Amino acid sequence: MSGRPVVVGVTGSPGSVAVTRWAAREASARRCGLRIVHAAAYDTGDVPAWRRHARWVLTRAAGIARATAPGVAVEAALVHDSPVRVLTGAASEADLLVLGAIGHQRIGDGPADPAVLTVLHTVGVPIAVVHADTADRTGPVVVGIERPEGDIELVRVAHECARRRGTDLRIVHALRPRSGPGDVAGQVEDLARRWDSDEVAVHADVVDDRALPALLRAAGHAGLLVLEARPADRRPWLRSTVTELALGAECPVLVVPPPVVDAGVRREPDRSAVRGG
Repeated sequence: MSGRPVVVGVTGSPGSVAVTRWAAREASARRCGLRIVHAAAYDTGDVPAWRRHARWVLTRAAGIARATAPGVAVEAALVHDSPVRVLTGAASEADLLVLGAIGHQRIGDGPADPAVLTVLHTVGVPIAVVHADTADRTGPVVVGIERPEGDIELVRVAHECARRRGTDLRIVHALRPRSGPGDVAGQVEDLARRWDSDEVAVHADVVDDRALPALLRAAGHAGLLVLEARPADRRPWLRSTVTELALGAECPVLVVPPPVVDAGVRREPDRSAVRGG
C-alpha cells in the first residue's frame, strides 16, 4: 500500500455517507489507507452531547468505510478546529483530499462556500469534490485540457484514473477562446492516439464552445471529471471555471495541482513518458 492516505472530511450529514463510500473505494483502488477527519470546533467540552455527537460522526463514518472497502486500513481523527484548518492540515500528508458537497449550485449563483474556495485554492494536493447524489456515477473519465502539448501531466493523471476504474478516457478541448494558430484538433487527436492502449481506450473531443459549457455537458455522461487547478484569484469570492465545475458538474470532480513553477517558468513533465512520444 502507498504511504500517503486518501483523506476525507465528514460532517455527519446524510450526504457524508455517500462521500465516505466514494473515498473508501478510491483508497482501495489506489491501494492506500483512508483517513477520516471531522472538524469539531463546535465541541468546546462544555456540552457532553456535542462530544458524543462528534464521536458518533467518526464512528459511523469509519464503519461505513470498512464495510465498503474491507481491505483498506481506516483511521479516524477528531480535530477541534475549523473545517478549513483541519482539511488543509490533513491534506499535507495526503495522496488525495476528498471534499463532500451538499447538492448542486446553479452556475453563477452568487459567492461559493468560502471554505471550498479556500481549500481549492491553497491545498497543494489533488482534491476530489464529490456530491452525495453523484458519488455512485459511472462512466468514462473526462479530462479538460487547454494546451494539447502542455497538459501532458494532467492527461497522465486522468489516464491513471481511467485505468484504475477500467473505463475509457475522453480528452475534451474547448476551442473558445482560441489559444493560437495551428491545427488544434489534430494535436488533440494525436494526443489521444499516443495515450490509447489495450487497458484504456482514449478518445478526443474538440468542441467549438467555451470550456465551462463544454465540460458541463461532458460531465453529464462521465464517472469523473479531471481538471487542473488555476492560481487563486485576487478576489476569492469570485467563482472560477474550475470552482463552477466542482460545484455544478453532475459527476465527481478531481482538481489536480498545476506543474511546479520556478522563476516564472512552468516545468512540464518528461514527454518521453507519453505513449509513442
